[in-house]
Amino acid sequence: MSNLLIGSSNVYRHYKAANFPNVRKFKMVNCTKMSGFEAYMQTLSSDSTSVLISVFENFMVDAVGADTVEPESTIDRCIKDFLGTILSAAVRMPNTKFGIVMPMGRPALPWYQERVEPITSFLNDGIRAMISDRSINNVSSIQCSHHTSQHFDTDNVHLTATSAKDFLEFVLDAAEVFFKAPMVDLTEPGELTPDQIQIKHLEDRLNYLENTLRAQADKNVGNDLMFARSREETDATTNKAKEDRLVINGLKSPTPLPSDPRLKIEALKGMANVIFENLIPGFKGKIIYLTQAKNPGGQPIPMVEIKMEAPEQALEIRKAYAEKRKNKMLGKDLESLFISNCVSLATRVRVDVMKAIARRLTNREDLAYVAGFTSRPMMHIRKAGPPTPTTRPLKSFSYIDSVTRFGHLVNVEDLETAYGRAGRSFNGQLQQNFVVLNERDQIQLQSVSKPGRAPPTVSSEGGGTILGTRGSAAGGGKKVSRGPDLNWRRTSTRNNSFIIIVSYVLQ
Repeated sequence: MSNLLIGSSNVYRHYKAANFPNVRKFKMVNCTKMSGFEAYMQTLSSDSTSVLISVFENFMVDAVGADTVEPESTIDRCIKDFLGTILSAAVRMPNTKFGIVMPMGRPALPWYQERVEPITSFLNDGIRAMISDRSINNVSSIQCSHHTSQHFDTDNVHLTATSAKDFLEFVLDAAEVFFKAPMVDLTEPGELTPDQIQIKHLEDRLNYLENTLRAQADKNVGNDLMFARSREETDATTNKAKEDRLVINGLKSPTPLPSDPRLKIEALKGMANVIFENLIPGFKGKIIYLTQAKNPGGQPIPMVEIKMEAPEQALEIRKAYAEKRKNKMLGKDLESLFISNCVSLATRVRVDVMKAIARRLTNREDLAYVAGFTSRPMMHIRKAGPPTPTTRPLKSFSYIDSVTRFGHLVNVEDLETAYGRAGRSFNGQLQQNFVVLNERDQIQLQSVSKPGRAPPTVSSEGGGTILGTRGSAAGGGKKVSRGPDLNWRRTSTRNNSFIIIVSYVLQ
């Protein structure tokens, strides 16, 4: 029976068995070259009970040599050769324990000193993989003394005598714990068999894949929320600057409009002033300019946008119109009239989304509604019943708050109006603007709405949503529920989880 200590000059120059009486005595083996180490390990005697190896830094330096610019591939190959040599000996000699000391520093070589920590981490990972993948129970890593206790001679390669003694005491004490510990047969009854170990590894990999996909899905939703919040703020600022404007639809004229563009603008201004006078007798507001929108549906009089002299004038007109429309006092000539504030298209889409959410939230006890004719629309919730002068919303939500808390309640059919209004104006950025809208659902709606085209088939296999993110489809019938579920949790079985993940990756 023998105990071997295989070491470089930092070990064999300072190791004397008499100086370390509290640990087992080792036979010192001087080794500095990888070729010599491989030869020695191949001819290692079977009567060796413990082998302590502290020489890897020498192998690393020799392997890299002068190629220090990008030595990563050489380092990787050296680590694999080193661990492979030890693995072969450990398999051949299962009753011998092998302790591998992690590499110490070497300040003389900056490239090595910068990489000593990741090299140590890679070695530890390799040893753990060796133990788990090959059921090796006679190999262990031995941590090196802390770098702050490593003091070197002037060559910045060899330890001082005092530091070397401290290094050996630390390493030998740690190795003694490993060498004294009883060996455990990993394949004995009650322990995992190789097949069970393989299954456990597959489950670990599957869990890792699930966690990675879940983390990416959460990151995607977080990014979408960030972009959507930023764009909502930008639109609110832009809308605020347009509060002195009105958008009027449904204008009527008993006589055709002039064909000359300038005369046509003046005629439209005159029609607008008549409407203003009808809504507010003696109205003193002044139109700064009027622009025509595109002619939707071939209407003889297009939608117009009017800029007033002051925001208060535009607000006064909108309030008067809303009051008379509510009380049905517009009269026959103005019954087709519609006056609204001037906001961006994205804002109008947000209003449609919040209205869809509000319909889902409304019940016998609570009434959800959207205040849409503002620069920054909000969804409010109050107690159900007729409103009173003292009625106030119990809760109010911005667009981002609404979709974050309640977006999972709506499905693609609920959002059909929002998709129709968005059209193709936000192609490639639907989800970044609105979070709960996505291109896949938009394409599905367009396919269903076109005559002669069958709706796409949606498989219900898996019984759950695919990570609750863009393009996710819920199984269980023809109704397709999409949009992010911001409170996603995995509830399906192992087999269904695997189907879900593979489906997500393949899309």
